[in-house]
Amino acid sequence: MMTDPTTTELNPDLGFLSQHLFTAVLWVDESLRITWINAQAEQLLAISRGRLLHQSILSLLTPAAALDKNASLPDTPPYDPSYDQACFAERFAQAQHYQQPFVDHDHLIQYGGSTPVSIDYSVTPVLYEQRPYFIIEMWGKDRQSRISEEQHKQQQYHVARHMLRSVAHEVKNPLAGIRGAAQLLERQFNKFSARDETWSLESALPAAHPDPAMRTLSQKLRNYTDIIISETDRLTQLIGQMLGSAQLPNWQALNVHEPLEHVLTLALSQYPYIELQRDYDLSLPELIADKDQLIQVFLNITNNACEAMLDYKQALETEDGDGAKQNTTKNTATYQPQLHIQTRVAFQHTIGSQQHKQVMQITITDNGAGIDPDMIGQIFFPMVTSRAAGTGLGLSIVQDIISRHHGMIDVSSVRGQTRFTVYLPFTQPQATTVKA
Repeated sequence: MMTDPTTTELNPDLGFLSQHLFTAVLWVDESLRITWINAQAEQLLAISRGRLLHQSILSLLTPAAALDKNASLPDTPPYDPSYDQACFAERFAQAQHYQQPFVDHDHLIQYGGSTPVSIDYSVTPVLYEQRPYFIIEMWGKDRQSRISEEQHKQQQYHVARHMLRSVAHEVKNPLAGIRGAAQLLERQFNKFSARDETWSLESALPAAHPDPAMRTLSQKLRNYTDIIISETDRLTQLIGQMLGSAQLPNWQALNVHEPLEHVLTLALSQYPYIELQRDYDLSLPELIADKDQLIQVFLNITNNACEAMLDYKQALETEDGDGAKQNTTKNTATYQPQLHIQTRVAFQHTIGSQQHKQVMQITITDNGAGIDPDMIGQIFFPMVTSRAAGTGLGLSIVQDIISRHHGMIDVSSVRGQTRFTVYLPFTQPQATTVKA
């Protein structure tokens, strides 16, 4: 007798399910020892499975502030962590007795010297194979805030790009008309000049005609038309950069270190004083991307970094004041511009609304003066720049290319360290690829 597969009861493996959840999950026995964790919990807490297994959940959930021995006031007794752990143990006992889950919000934890992590977590008492356990689910507050902030920035960026492209389209056609009119004027001046020169050669009195004042005026007018044409061409080129390339990405499987090395070779030839530090993960799988567009992304970022370090070095050398000069001499002698490139795999990373099990992470760091805090939230928007000669389109183009690759770019900056981090999915949806 054959069994109907539609009526067969499915008993999925709990460990298999937990490993494929987006939520960090810990399995705790009745003695409050951690018996199992999933990969998301390791990622959230930045602690390996080996360090957490068989440890007390009470030690993990002890507030980070309680671990600071200096947190107590001088006139108060030293803080006793066992008091908090006893309170936690009582909450677990009450939850088990009444079979009632509980939730904590904005909980700051730190374990074994790791970085403090702000989380929300829930504790659910369960019976499994006639034995009591607790299922603990955790959600990282920092991660949620980062995702919300990134989504908000992406929305702002798309609105700004849409408005800029609309304006660019409106300006493009009048520029073409201005250039055409200037070319017609230039041709007319050339005709008049040619006629005057022909007449003066045939004339018995060439010095009498044409009038020198008219000749000077004609030359000035030709110079004006040249200026109109050259400036119109410059604005047309700028408009083209604002609109971006209409060409679809040329998807291909490639090693991300190839475009990186190409860009670094160009950077070192232009900025030979830069000290380059590579930290590559050579085991990274191939990436589906447009090689030329990635070169443009890395080139814009590295050029900005090198220019920032050059400006910082020059600022140290040209500070005014005797005391400033003395400090500058010391700083200039010890300051060495450094560009650090790192490639890694980032696990369980969210880009927009898409959760990826793993993505490519490329980090480019310089030790320049840093980015103005008032500007750092706007640097990816078009026409935003701190340089007098800059167009403010370089990082906007970078953002546009990264968005086409369904990735994201992040920036953090303090004096002496500016870090751009690019996240790219290893595959592209519906991409027809060729081997690089």
